Amino acid sequence: MKKLLLGGCLLLAGASTLVAQDKSLREFRNKYRGKADVVSVRVGSFPLRLAGFVMSFVPNDEDVKTLRPVLKSVRKLRVHTIENPRGANVSSEDVAALMEKLQTKDQFETLMEVRDKGTLVHILNKGKDDELGNVVMLIQEDNEFLMVNVQTSLKIADINRLIHQFASN
Repeated sequence: MKKLLLGGCLLLAGASTLVAQDKSLREFRNKYRGKADVVSVRVGSFPLRLAGFVMSFVPNDEDVKTLRPVLKSVRKLRVHTIENPRGANVSSEDVAALMEKLQTKDQFETLMEVRDKGTLVHILNKGKDDELGNVVMLIQEDNEFLMVNVQTSLKIADINRLIHQFASN
């Protein structure tokens, strides 16, 4: 009985960290509902594995051979877009507050920040050792904001293999 209770507590503790991260992104998304066009899309592991299966019918393509194992490693993908075609959209202060919340409350680490022609991209990660785990990408443009949340079991070596494959093309 003690093992069952301990296992249940550990399962609840593990699930609560995932829910907290989803909650942070959901609260941010809901803040802009009614003020801008907000669209959310969730793709589970089954459609991604199905896509990998369909890709297997492409004969002798090196990109497909590299990408199929990556699709098998993705457990869940969520994309949230906030778009306001009438003008300014998500403020930089709100994005900074979201990043702060993800880093302090949800224990994410910043992997990379990129600026290019008015676009700002933040990539945050919460994983163990060399596993990516949960990746959040925040992409801010003039009148559009995109949040991508990927829960995966990808390793850094898998990402390096992808980079080398696509860089050689």
